[in-house]
Amino acid sequence: MAIVLSLILSSSPLFALKEAWSPDHVSIGQRAEYVLEFQEGEIISPDFPLKGIHSDPDSPDLPLLEVISVNVEKNKIKLIVIYYATGKFTLPVVWKDANSKEYRSKMILTVLSSLSEKDQMPEDILPPLEFSGPYGWKLAALFAALASILLGVLYAWYLHQTKAHRPVDALLQTDPWIHRILIYENGLDELINSPPINTREFYRTLSGYIRENMARKLNTSFAHLTEAELFSKIYDSFPIDGEEARTWENLLRKSQYSGDDINISREDAVQAWDYWKEVLSE
Repeated sequence: MAIVLSLILSSSPLFALKEAWSPDHVSIGQRAEYVLEFQEGEIISPDFPLKGIHSDPDSPDLPLLEVISVNVEKNKIKLIVIYYATGKFTLPVVWKDANSKEYRSKMILTVLSSLSEKDQMPEDILPPLEFSGPYGWKLAALFAALASILLGVLYAWYLHQTKAHRPVDALLQTDPWIHRILIYENGLDELINSPPINTREFYRTLSGYIRENMARKLNTSFAHLTEAELFSKIYDSFPIDGEEARTWENLLRKSQYSGDDINISREDAVQAWDYWKEVLSE
């Protein structure tokens, strides 16, 4: 009996191989490290995703994951990846043992939305600002924009008091989304007029602008939706065809969660914002 047990243990890779995700729960766009450890010569013909972006099998025009780096050693394979969709995933890693028996990775990585249910205000959705360099100036400009909004509200109050004798919060009570939309509009205006325009920051702000306008028109929160869920609602509610919706979904998902630090031209940014102003005005 001991001999049989010994043979079973020595022939099964499950007792020697070790798989792990670190961390095993991430948000969309957050890096996760996959490690497969084994004894030298224990596995043959390992097959794993190469560095680069890999499409979603169910939607080939959309990115599912991006392999940031691959490190192969004599007893370890390590990949750093980013997922661009929510759900539970196993990395497509395949290997064979000395007897040519094939095995597949079974370690699960859970990918959560980068927006939680508690994200009710645009301030919670926008990426954090740094307090040095150009970001320090952008922060100062943002405070100036908010101050101008406050002055505008006070001026509106003055006009209402002197002309219509109506309280200043009447408009906000009938349309509670205006404040949120104004924050995003000012954010987009500030980005467009302060080149260079970071692509990730611009499209995150544009995504928030789209969400709040959708929320205003349909009177429900869209802060917790993924890009796929958001564009499904847009396709159902606005005059945009399916191909355009998929193209924009792909662009927003890739631009917001890609690790590339690139800029968008002012002309392209203005064109994108004007496009969504027109769509959302229907």
